[in-house]
Amino acid sequence: MSDTSHNLNVAKGATTVVRGGGSDVRGALRIAPAVLIELIELTVQGIEGIDGLRTRRNKGADLSPAGAKVYDNGKIAVTIEDDRIDVAIALAIRRGTNVSELSAEVKKRIGFAAGNMLGLTVRTVDIYIEEIV
Repeated sequence: MSDTSHNLNVAKGATTVVRGGGSDVRGALRIAPAVLIELIELTVQGIEGIDGLRTRRNKGADLSPAGAKVYDNGKIAVTIEDDRIDVAIALAIRRGTNVSELSAEVKKRIGFAAGNMLGLTVRTVDIYIEEIV
């Protein structure tokens, strides 16, 4: 088996090193914040019980760590620090939806998508239920 290592720094661009087959391939990987937000949006769209995204009414105080970058489209906010992200997402859910099960599924899917597709660690996913339809 070949040794594979990845380094990713979303906010600043990064050097990614992939080892395998006796050669090292180096290069920069930059992910636009809008792409990260779109990935999160697409990830939650198919979850049963979600009617759509909504604008977050109470955005709260900015508690992001020093040096972290915050990207916010009003419905999804992503705080990026090195290869770790925190997500805040506002949803409309359908009446009768089990909120506990829904929130667990949203967190699981966002964590999987960001981790599996981009190599990021999702620290937190804050879910704001803005409307029940």
